[in-house]
Amino acid sequence: MEIEKFGTAGDIEELLAVRDRIEALAQRGASSDDVLPRVDLLDLGDAFRLLVEVPGVSPSSLEVALQGKDVVVAGLRENLPDETGIVFTERPNGPFQRTVELPGEVDREGTTAHLHSGLLVVNLPKA
Repeated sequence: MEIEKFGTAGDIEELLAVRDRIEALAQRGASSDDVLPRVDLLDLGDAFRLLVEVPGVSPSSLEVALQGKDVVVAGLRENLPDETGIVFTERPNGPFQRTVELPGEVDREGTTAHLHSGLLVVNLPKA
């Protein structure tokens, strides 16, 4: 009967290297997707309403643009101050841009947007 040895220093180093590569890939993938705000697009009959979750983002850090049939929302989630003692953080930070294609034409001049309690509300009257 043969006995296999497990847990040698070489095996442990190899496992740690694999773990580090997996964590790096997970961090890279998570950071790009997690920064994107969640959205809802509603059809109100005479208008569309786009709701965009942007908690903690100041109005001066947000931009809304209409490009053809697309609504583009871009902004910046600020990093936590360096002087804070961060134990852990789950809230993503950094720049983001979210594009939503509208199912119909809208009245560009009548479009309005306002930010209330971390929710950006974009009203888009139909053309």
